[in-house]
Amino acid sequence: MISRVVEEVSDLGVRTVGLTTNGLVLTRRLPALQRAGLSALNVSLDSLRADRYERMARRPGLSRVLAGIDLALQLGYRPLKLNVVLMKGFNDDEICDFVELTRDREIEIRFIEFMPFTGNSWDDSKLVPYRTALREIAKRYEVEPAEVRASDTARVWNVRGHKGTVAFIASMTRPFCNTCNRLRLTADGSIKVWT
Repeated sequence: MISRVVEEVSDLGVRTVGLTTNGLVLTRRLPALQRAGLSALNVSLDSLRADRYERMARRPGLSRVLAGIDLALQLGYRPLKLNVVLMKGFNDDEICDFVELTRDREIEIRFIEFMPFTGNSWDDSKLVPYRTALREIAKRYEVEPAEVRASDTARVWNVRGHKGTVAFIASMTRPFCNTCNRLRLTADGSIKVWT
């Protein structure tokens, strides 16, 4: 079980043990994961609209993911990071809907540029550059750059009057691989290292 892996990694003295998840079973599993030593959490969520979510995830479950996000906040995960892969013509009309989640919640919405991966039918016409998304946000909100964090893959922005923040992972238009210091264990047991 994943909580045992988290516990064993934590026992090795790893300072931060994080998990990226689709969030579907967080309400059932998160308390045990936290007890095992899970210290950081990212939830992947590409739409706040049930029909789009179901089309992308190929199953219903948006309400369960949102309940898991609320539980994570109740359990003290700060900032709780939500990864949103922006795609032109799919969810780029939801940018400000995601920003609204940060109004009363300490969430870091992380807009990620659509990247080529095996099997994702990547097409550069679907790419929403981070500057385009930032301009869209700035039409409605006052934003300013946050303090730069060491080895961060995201550029974080504060939104005036909001508890949370907005960030951009601009892997296509502003590559950052040379500053990443993460070690990743994938669901299939592979270890990926970026240095």
